[in-house]
Amino acid sequence: MSTRSIAEINARLERGEAVVMSAMEFKSEVRKGRRFRLGDVDVVTTATRAVMSGTSATLAIPALADADVRRVWLNGVPCTIAGAGSTEVVIYGTAESRDYPRGYGGGHVLRDLVEGRALELACEYADGRTSHRRVGLAEMPFARMYSFRNDYQNYTAFANFRNQRSYRENPTSIFAGRPLPPLKALTMSGSGELNPLANDPGARAMRIGMKILVNKVPGVIIGYGTRSSGRTRNLSVAADLRGMDPEYMGGFKTSAGMEVTNSLAIPIPVLSDEILDDLARCLDENLPLPFADLADRIPLGEIRYADIWKGAALWVDFDPARCICCSFQCPAEYYCPMGAISWREKRIEQGLCVACGACTSNCPGGAFSGRGRAPEGRIGAVNIDGETIPVVFRQSNRRRSEELAAYLKEQMLGGRFQLTDSSLQLKREDA
Repeated sequence: MSTRSIAEINARLERGEAVVMSAMEFKSEVRKGRRFRLGDVDVVTTATRAVMSGTSATLAIPALADADVRRVWLNGVPCTIAGAGSTEVVIYGTAESRDYPRGYGGGHVLRDLVEGRALELACEYADGRTSHRRVGLAEMPFARMYSFRNDYQNYTAFANFRNQRSYRENPTSIFAGRPLPPLKALTMSGSGELNPLANDPGARAMRIGMKILVNKVPGVIIGYGTRSSGRTRNLSVAADLRGMDPEYMGGFKTSAGMEVTNSLAIPIPVLSDEILDDLARCLDENLPLPFADLADRIPLGEIRYADIWKGAALWVDFDPARCICCSFQCPAEYYCPMGAISWREKRIEQGLCVACGACTSNCPGGAFSGRGRAPEGRIGAVNIDGETIPVVFRQSNRRRSEELAAYLKEQMLGGRFQLTDSSLQLKREDA
């Protein structure tokens, strides 16, 4: 069996001789019929941008150096104090603000810090006193994101197939902003053939300690994350908050509460024929996407990620001329999980928009539409058992995934990112 080494590829990167391809470029060549041989390509860059619930951060705040501090909030989001007299707190991406319920959480705090905003630090002391002051990332000597469950290898798509009473009576879900009509709406997540874990199903390339990008800054793989098993592996990663790109992260609102979205980019070094074969097989048309009824989440069958992404709109545009000025509440603005839509200003902020498509299905005037080849201005549709079901909500941002894979390629070819040589294999605790 022919093999190559990380040191060999790093030497080629240093000499400017390495062949680095983004996942999009590599898959395009495979579809054209090209049969890669070992040595044709050194690295394939993969990436994903999606909702990643298992996100937390540890922040050191010198202003907390007081043994009497008992409770802490940042912009109303509760933080866990590391101990009496400690300056460290832990904040969870899915924690919800007491001051801005159902609209602001830990993911928003992390993005606000990265954007340089000052946050309100509220402290409660043992004697009942409270204090308030403003703090920002510049005042924190330590600010690091730790994930315990990011980048799922595969997800499940959901629709209202059976119109079960349990769902009608309790329609809140992280997978949809509002109740889904029977057989008229499908929600999904997953970046398909760009997903790092899908490109390395046998964990032949990824290692503990491997250098990656987290929201466009250097990070590291710690190991597999919680609930990681079988086809639903996920990763635990860490990276400093400083320097992260806010457009690749943030808070994400769902009908069930607050979520958080992040981005990962991972280089796959082509060290063996097996790794090369895995990369070549990892195509949207080959990757299964189970679908289930939202009420019980029991899989009913499978479609393919190509059913979601082939020809799908990766951008969402706004046409103010079609806005009918809803009298009470703009549904598109209300259900936007990122707060990217302003009804008063008649605009959509692309730096916040994740092209989830919620606005395209919730705007009664049809002012929002997918930019691409999707029919009727939607972001896409799938065919299940003869029924055409529109895709109304995506928790993964394929456009940002593609941009990040291309960015990592540029970093490597520019000599700003090299591979990490590690012998620590990824192993699940249940393996």
